[in-house]
Amino acid sequence: MERPGRNYRRLVFPEGRKPCGGKSMILSDFSVKHPAIIVILLAALLVFAMLALGALNTEMIPPVTMPKAIIITRLPGAGAREIERDVTRVIENQMATLPGLAELSSSSYASYSSVTLSFNASVNVRDKLPQIRELLNGILDDLPENIDGAPVIYIMEAGSFLPIFSVQISSPMDLERLTAYLEDRLEPSLARIDGVSKINLVGGVHQEARITLRLDDLAARKLSALQIYEALQYNNRNIPAGNALFRERELSFTASGALENLGDLENLTVGYADNSPIYLKDVATVALVQENQEFRVRSGGKNYIMVDVLKRDEGNTIKIVTEAKKVLDEIQGESNGTVTYQVISDQSETTMRSLETVISAAVSGLLLTILVILLVLHNFRATLIISLSIPLSILFAILGLYATGRSLNLLSLSGMTVAIGMIVDNSIVVLETTYRKFKQSGDRKEAARKGADELGAAVLASTITSICVFAPLLFLKGIIGIIMNDLSLAIVFALAASALVAVVVVPWLSSLILADEDTLKRPAILTRIEKAIDHALDWLEGQYRRGLAWVLSHKLFTIVFSVSLLAGSLLFISALKISFLPPTDTGEIEIYIQTPLGYSLDRTTAKVDELDRQVRALVPELEAAVYYVGSSSSITVSGSPNLAYGKLRLVPSEKRKRTVQELIPLLQKTLSESFPDVDVTVLNGGFDALLALGTGGQGFQLELYGPDLEAVTKTAKMVQSLLDRDPDVFKTELSVRSDAEQLYMDLSQLYMGSLGVTPYEAGITSRILFSGMKSGKLRLGTKDYSLRLTSDAADKPINQDLLNQITLKTQDGRLLSFSAFSSLDARQSLSRIDRKNRTFSVEVRGYLKSEDQSGVSRRTLSALESMKLPLGLKYRTAGTSALIGESLSSLSLMLLISIFLIYSVMVIQFERFMQPLIIMASIPFCLIGVVFGLLLFNSGLSMIAMLAIIALGGTVVNNAIVMVDYTNQLRAGGVQDLRSAIIEGAATRLRPILMTAMTTLFGVLPMALAHGNGSEVYAPLGQAIFGGLLTSTLITLFIIPILYERLEGRGRVQA
Repeated sequence: MERPGRNYRRLVFPEGRKPCGGKSMILSDFSVKHPAIIVILLAALLVFAMLALGALNTEMIPPVTMPKAIIITRLPGAGAREIERDVTRVIENQMATLPGLAELSSSSYASYSSVTLSFNASVNVRDKLPQIRELLNGILDDLPENIDGAPVIYIMEAGSFLPIFSVQISSPMDLERLTAYLEDRLEPSLARIDGVSKINLVGGVHQEARITLRLDDLAARKLSALQIYEALQYNNRNIPAGNALFRERELSFTASGALENLGDLENLTVGYADNSPIYLKDVATVALVQENQEFRVRSGGKNYIMVDVLKRDEGNTIKIVTEAKKVLDEIQGESNGTVTYQVISDQSETTMRSLETVISAAVSGLLLTILVILLVLHNFRATLIISLSIPLSILFAILGLYATGRSLNLLSLSGMTVAIGMIVDNSIVVLETTYRKFKQSGDRKEAARKGADELGAAVLASTITSICVFAPLLFLKGIIGIIMNDLSLAIVFALAASALVAVVVVPWLSSLILADEDTLKRPAILTRIEKAIDHALDWLEGQYRRGLAWVLSHKLFTIVFSVSLLAGSLLFISALKISFLPPTDTGEIEIYIQTPLGYSLDRTTAKVDELDRQVRALVPELEAAVYYVGSSSSITVSGSPNLAYGKLRLVPSEKRKRTVQELIPLLQKTLSESFPDVDVTVLNGGFDALLALGTGGQGFQLELYGPDLEAVTKTAKMVQSLLDRDPDVFKTELSVRSDAEQLYMDLSQLYMGSLGVTPYEAGITSRILFSGMKSGKLRLGTKDYSLRLTSDAADKPINQDLLNQITLKTQDGRLLSFSAFSSLDARQSLSRIDRKNRTFSVEVRGYLKSEDQSGVSRRTLSALESMKLPLGLKYRTAGTSALIGESLSSLSLMLLISIFLIYSVMVIQFERFMQPLIIMASIPFCLIGVVFGLLLFNSGLSMIAMLAIIALGGTVVNNAIVMVDYTNQLRAGGVQDLRSAIIEGAATRLRPILMTAMTTLFGVLPMALAHGNGSEVYAPLGQAIFGGLLTSTLITLFIIPILYERLEGRGRVQA
């Protein structure tokens, strides 16, 4: 009886049809004849791959850069309606002419406007910036004169909106001194770090030169606030006057009239009385004072300063944060511990933990794959040769990612992990043939050359088939393209490299170390293990032969049974929760807080402190918590005193029992009940917050739009009530609030015109007296201070008596009281007005208890279809809900393209049209395992899980190719009986099919079972591949022979 090693030569393709090797013959021949060159090339590969690995950016996910630009324009004091009419519409009308513009949307708030330009996927937004600036410059004269600076343009990048590193600064210094110290010492050092785009210091305070007008003194000297403002504008200036000839030299000439100290400011002449000058100090108090805070940073009932580090898209998160920590440590040492910091959020730590998790899964999969190969081959040297194909292919993939400008992230590493089990297939095929040739001739080098030559074309066809599955995904655009491209590209590079390794490295190593292990001494225990494995495989093969013979005699039953399983799995799809990407647990939670309209910053701060105490009591797992008061995010655009945003950082997952998903509903329920007058929304942070930037936010979103804002708002409220009753929705909100109240000063323009005064003068005067108005800069020494002109009326309640004290000067020099031409009225108004493509829109958002986005979307849209909507009103899903539909359509199209490409490759390979259809019949049956695999692991059907269906197409088809190809060879070799050829071909190919399936299964098993940071994203990919490959392999072993016999048998009868 032969030793167990005899089965090694039967693992893949036996002798038969010999396709031409072509290029593979040249490569394998060269590698065998020039081993020294191969060693140098491999050493170079290792060196360059290590350099590439060090140069690759490491991040959680690829940069979420959408083709969008946002234009922010500030107009302090204006209501949302005025902003929409005077600012937003002017910008919209100008930007509508931009070429490549896909959508124009806007939001008008109290005090500022936000206009979003969404471009076609092929547009580079940075290339559009000059055009946008040129268009904005063309309408500056059409915008209100009192806008706060020029409109600011932001490109929609994750790095521009979400800090990668946030620290809370503590010090016994007062906030003013601490702010100055951080701006002078810390901010420049952090900004110099390579890859940093911006440093935000939030919660700091500055001094300003404040001029407080005294209304009584103004009235006594018959001066108006507008006169003081004009005096400051005309007298505190350095004006370039061109060039002038001075002492026979031509010099640049400047009229220097800027004020140089507070004394100059106090002694500024602002008017005359009885031919005597009136100085500013006669009617105002001038002092350096602390600016009024628009924002505060609170934690534990104390004020702090937050330092947020933002990066450019090409910046390396881990390197930036490492350098930032060094700078902070230097500052801490330099200040002798008086300036300390606490990390609030750290994307580098989250990234490293996530990458470590997927790398651990990859290493486990690698070891399991090698173990499977060793147990089946019983040959240590052969196992070593095949196993080396894995790291070599991964090194090639790393070089490929570097060359194409990709990064090392959760998705590209997941792609490499999926590829581990597939990489070895080509090497197994070539090595098996090489070993067989070696057993026949005894010449290693000749066997190595001929082995690669004989199966070079088969290796190429198999690799192309696999690549055809993933290559179409590289053409996906938008957020789904960002997610799929890196993952697919990593797999494509690894598979392409595996073919090169199979025809270059495997022949080279085979010519050097391949040996007949039948002649080697082996430990007795290994021999017994090998015999047991061989006995089990022989028994399995025998059982398969008998089972296949029975199945071929009962075709209808088998087909009906298989199709029933497939139909059942399709029915179970409805039990799966469908989401874009599953929620993750990176240990970060965000809290959005909105106190009642009209709350001051102090009242909101007090409410936030109460809420913070409750959070700390509810969540002992809390490591740090910080709240931005006066803003709805960490990126502050304009202060809103009734808004706040909280960031919670939990201890690492291994140190806590509760997940983020368990804590969020607890916090949401408890805080909402404890603070009924406060609107609280608790959401996942970290990866989910990063993804939300590209998807438009978390939760289900529905946009309604039409020409009548009142009708749109009314319908939106009806939709909100529908969502409130949905069992999967825990909170809803509208993008507009109609319960805001705004104070209007109604002016009598007719009366004002008769006296020679204008509404503009009245508006500017009101702004100066009640809110204060910037009036330039005052340079003291080397530091610039803002000049702010205000009055002692700013802290007084506005009423008719106060209007009697405020005056404007008429054309004839008389002072006219405001009460003569104005009256006060508080009216309801909107806090925000949205528009889409220059028509009114309102967004309804529902935050979900579960992942089932599609279920909420289906129920809501179904209810809307039965409602009678106002004329001209339209609606559509937005954000993640819309992306799910778009992604399903895109992936379905890519799947069809992949199937067509696979079919084309097989037609070329077999030179037949019908046999490829037989082979492709195995693809649908992978759905059985995909569905039940996800149900078994309690995972939903996300876009990553959808990728598994596409990936399985290539793997399943390759197994069927092996079976059909060998059956064809047997028939061509003289086996006349069709059924005998089918049974012999299928049984002989059982071992290679099981081996390739097992290497892939065990390669993805650790991924399917992974737990830890970021595993929620890629684990469904492993779970779906594992389940799908398991069932499709088992069904393929029986369905393909049945279809083959039906097709070929019918052909013979017709012949």
